[in-house]
Amino acid sequence: MIPPGLYDVDRSFEDNYNEGPFYNGDFPDRIILPQKTKIWDSEVNSPVGVPAGPLPNSRWIETYFRLGYDVLVYKNVRSLEYPCHPAPNCRFVEESKQLFYEDIGGGLLTRDAPDDMKHLSITNSFGVPSVPPSVWMGDVEKALSSAGKDQFMITGILGTPGLEERDMIEDFGYVASMAKECGSKAVELNFSCPNVCTGEGSIYADPENSARISKVVKEAVGNMPVIIKIGYLPYEQLKAVIEQNLPYIDGVAGINTIPMKVRDADGTQALPGEGRLQSGICGSVIRDVSQLFTKDVVKIRKELGGDFLIFGTGGIMEADDAIARLEAGADFAMMGTAAMWDAELAVKIQKKLLS
Repeated sequence: MIPPGLYDVDRSFEDNYNEGPFYNGDFPDRIILPQKTKIWDSEVNSPVGVPAGPLPNSRWIETYFRLGYDVLVYKNVRSLEYPCHPAPNCRFVEESKQLFYEDIGGGLLTRDAPDDMKHLSITNSFGVPSVPPSVWMGDVEKALSSAGKDQFMITGILGTPGLEERDMIEDFGYVASMAKECGSKAVELNFSCPNVCTGEGSIYADPENSARISKVVKEAVGNMPVIIKIGYLPYEQLKAVIEQNLPYIDGVAGINTIPMKVRDADGTQALPGEGRLQSGICGSVIRDVSQLFTKDVVKIRKELGGDFLIFGTGGIMEADDAIARLEAGADFAMMGTAAMWDAELAVKIQKKLLS
C-alpha cells in the first residue's frame, strides 16, 4: 500500500492547515549535487520542487525544504479571506487510461487507495481557499526564512472576481504588490484551476486577458520574476497564450489538472456541493499529457525566442518520471500529488541525478 500521507485526505483542509503536515519520520541528509541549477539570479541545489497545491503555510514549506525539495511554491493567496470547499477535497480515482485534452469533461470513477505510487491518481477540489492577508503576509515572511541558501520559494497568487474595490485584473496586481511587500522572491499567477466556479480558474485559455493580468502584475512587482501556471491547450492556442504573455513573464508552469466529472461506483457525485461534479484530476493519470505539455512549451519557447524557465508539473510520481520531465526540457521537475505521500521522493530523484 502507499505510505500514510503528509496531507491527510480523510481530514478537512482546515485540519491539515492547522495541524499538518503529518510527518513523524527522520529528515534525510541533504543530497548535494555537484552542479547548481540557475533560477533567475539565484542558484539552487537541484531542479526538484513542489508546486503550490500541498504547501498552504510556513510549516509545510519548512518541512518540504527539510525533505530535500529545493524549489517550493507557497499555496495561492488572495486579497481577502476565502473559504475552502467542504471536505472531502481529495478522492482516489481510477486509472483506466492516460487522460488527454480530448478527455476533458468526461467521466471518472473513484476507487480505494492504490497499492503503489505509480498508480496513484486523485481528484483535487479545494476552490483556492485563502487566509486573510493579515495572516498570510507574515507567514510568507516566515516561510521564506526557512529556505536554505541554495533553496528558493515562490509565492502563488490569485485575483478574485466580483470585488467592489477592484476588478479581477486589478486584484491580481494588488495581491502581487502585497507578496512583494512581504519579501517574496517570485510570484506565480494561478491561471488554471478547474475547482472554482467564478471564472478565475480558466484564465489560461484566454491569450488577451491573461496577458493583461501579467502586465498589471509585472508593473506591480518590477524586477521580481513572474510565472504563469497554465493548463494543457492545443499547440497553436498554447503558443498564442505564451506569445501574448511573453513580454511580462519569466516562467511557465504546467499543467495543473485535467477537469473531469467524478462519481462513485453507484453513480452519485463523489464530492459534495453544487458545482463540484467536475473537479481537477492529478497524479499518475495525467503523466503523459503533462510530459507532452512540457515538450510543447520547449518548442514554443524556441520558436518565440523566449528565455523563460519551464516548471514541469503533473503526473510525476516516481524518480524516473522526474528525470523524463527534465530530459524533455523542463528546467524544474515539480511534483504535488506524489509529494503528499512519498516523503523520500526528492532524495530519490537527487540520487538519480547524481548517477
